[in-house]
Amino acid sequence: MDNAENIPNLKERIRELEKRVSDLKFDLKEIKSIHSEESNKLDFYKLIADYAYSWELWFSPAGNIHYCSPSCFDLTGFTSNQIMAAEGLSELLVYEPDKPKFMEFLEQSIRQAQMNQSLDFRMLTRTKQLRWCMINVRGVYDRKGKYLGIRASIQDISRLKRAMGQIQEMGAMKEAEDRNRQRLQSQLNAKDRDLVSFLLQLSHKNELISTLANRLKDIETDQPEKCRKQLNHLLEVLENNSRSQIEWPLIESQLDQIYPGFMNRLQMKHPTLTIRDKKLCAYLKLGLSSKEISGLQNITSKSVEISRIRLRKKMKITGKIRLTDYLAQL
Repeated sequence: MDNAENIPNLKERIRELEKRVSDLKFDLKEIKSIHSEESNKLDFYKLIADYAYSWELWFSPAGNIHYCSPSCFDLTGFTSNQIMAAEGLSELLVYEPDKPKFMEFLEQSIRQAQMNQSLDFRMLTRTKQLRWCMINVRGVYDRKGKYLGIRASIQDISRLKRAMGQIQEMGAMKEAEDRNRQRLQSQLNAKDRDLVSFLLQLSHKNELISTLANRLKDIETDQPEKCRKQLNHLLEVLENNSRSQIEWPLIESQLDQIYPGFMNRLQMKHPTLTIRDKKLCAYLKLGLSSKEISGLQNITSKSVEISRIRLRKKMKITGKIRLTDYLAQL
């Protein structure tokens, strides 16, 4: 009787177990499907990483290398297995002077304490070639937000560094050329000032001597015979020795240093000019006034003005153009 009563309970229990087995089979099938999908995705992403142009790495939160792409061989000369088996990336490849900053960068990146996500460093390859590289990092997380480490991408930037170095070198050369040009211009300006100052002093001196000689001539007519002889003697001394003569070749040489080729251009454009005309052009080029030029040439200012008018006609300069402006552009 008891066995007959337990049969319905056993059947119910069997149905529950069968349903549970069915549910477990369905869950297992779904899990296998998800696992297969994830595995396919993993293989797909691993295939992409394996054939990436740059060198791809995955560091665990403990700092170990979980993944190293085969492209490391082209950059370093080491295989991915050799790199993963090494004690540390820094000890194996990083150039000695750059090791401290590389290790600090990697450590802070793994601890997620690094603000800057990239670093330039030098690498010494297996064949002892020195290369400039750049490493970029970012954190890796699963779907639930669990931290899985960092992904690193390393690229060779040696060509870029060389190009930047050449650009900086060209910039430095240009800066040096600019400084040299400014120095030469300053020297030319100083020579210009010195030459003009010398000519002005000479002009003022000659003008003063002429004034003094004229005053002595006026005094001579009012003096007795004895004094007149002494004044005549003084006048002779002033006339013969006091007025300074200009050494034109020296002035022309100095002018050519300040304004290279000016006299040659003047000769080519106006071949009919006389030596006197060329001297007047040179003085005007230096910015001397008619009065200052008259002192140098021992003539009156009016005579200089007449010479300027004649010079304009010879050079066929129209009335709208100033003679000094024309010479300044020549």
